Amino acid sequence: MLQRCLLACMAFLLAANAWADTLLVAAGAGYRRPVMQLLEDFTQSSGIRAEASFGNMKQVETQARQNPGIALLIGDRAFLEPMGLAERYQYLGTGQLVLVAARGQAIASLDELRESRFKRIALPDRTKAVYGNAAATCLERMGLAQPLQDRLLEVATVPQVGAYVATGEVDAGFVNRTEALALRGRAGASVDAPQDCYAPIELSVGVLQGRADGAAARAFLDYLASPAARRVLERHGM
Repeated sequence: MLQRCLLACMAFLLAANAWADTLLVAAGAGYRRPVMQLLEDFTQSSGIRAEASFGNMKQVETQARQNPGIALLIGDRAFLEPMGLAERYQYLGTGQLVLVAARGQAIASLDELRESRFKRIALPDRTKAVYGNAAATCLERMGLAQPLQDRLLEVATVPQVGAYVATGEVDAGFVNRTEALALRGRAGASVDAPQDCYAPIELSVGVLQGRADGAAARAFLDYLASPAARRVLERHGM
């Protein structure tokens, strides 16, 4: 009986220690694929358990405020800084706004959205998602916001836009390059939005105040600066 009790206590302590070493990250939903790949590679190379939650940047902020276990945030620095949660930032890459048409649709420029064949055009939430804000800004600067206002459909996140495009529920949608790459074979043509029609998107990791002193967070930040992490990000269009 005593031996079984000791074994149970040891198992509990090992589980508690494993949980203490777990790295928790919150990230913008549009970066789900590269972030999950980064965490998987990091875990394999370090043996440190890493988990992530995703949402638009407002949801990410709420998660960070409610869960003190979250040590790092990943998203556009212009959205991260106003949260006032991070003590410093580490640059990861540059984001690109892309318009993807539904399967069978060809498009060579954003101006073609004026054509009647584009009846529904999706974009992420312009107030809560980085690429929704970029898309809205781009349409305004190109003089397309007014002509297209009755055809625009706002959804919560970049992946939701991608799903609408892939199923043909919309004729085109604004996503990031990561999502555009993932839609290949399930959507039509795509075109990069002119980079001067929206503010630069700087993908960064925000190190939360007083939460990233542990070995797991330090190890992950070191990994993000490595050639291996850079290769993952480049494969996902950053």
